Amino acid sequence: MVLFNMKENEKYPTSVRPGQTLGQLCPQWAAKLKNGLDDQDVRILAHDSKYCIVGEAWKYNERYNGYYFAPLIPFVGCWKCIRFGFKMGKIAKVYGKSCTNNLYPIIDLFLDHWNIKHADTNK
Repeated sequence: MVLFNMKENEKYPTSVRPGQTLGQLCPQWAAKLKNGLDDQDVRILAHDSKYCIVGEAWKYNERYNGYYFAPLIPFVGCWKCIRFGFKMGKIAKVYGKSCTNNLYPIIDLFLDHWNIKHADTNK
């Protein structure tokens, strides 16, 4: 019995796909990280969670913005995403424009979380 079909030369089975990459989930921030951050980007990461990397993943919508109203988070947001945003903000505050290499491990953890918990949020 075959549980899924594999196309020839295909790395993944047709019924199981890898999760979204940073470029797919947050194309604007992926480009910024690739090209280097400026002072405004660092300020956004450090102080404006709605427009940070996590905010872009949530498509800057009211669900992630619900974070500003703490009692609503269990219904509209995600505590773990908020914590990832805070961690990225702390790294930006400490390292400034040179924070890119220090952000990638947290971004990888965030992408793992996103692909497990929120994979169909933006569909």
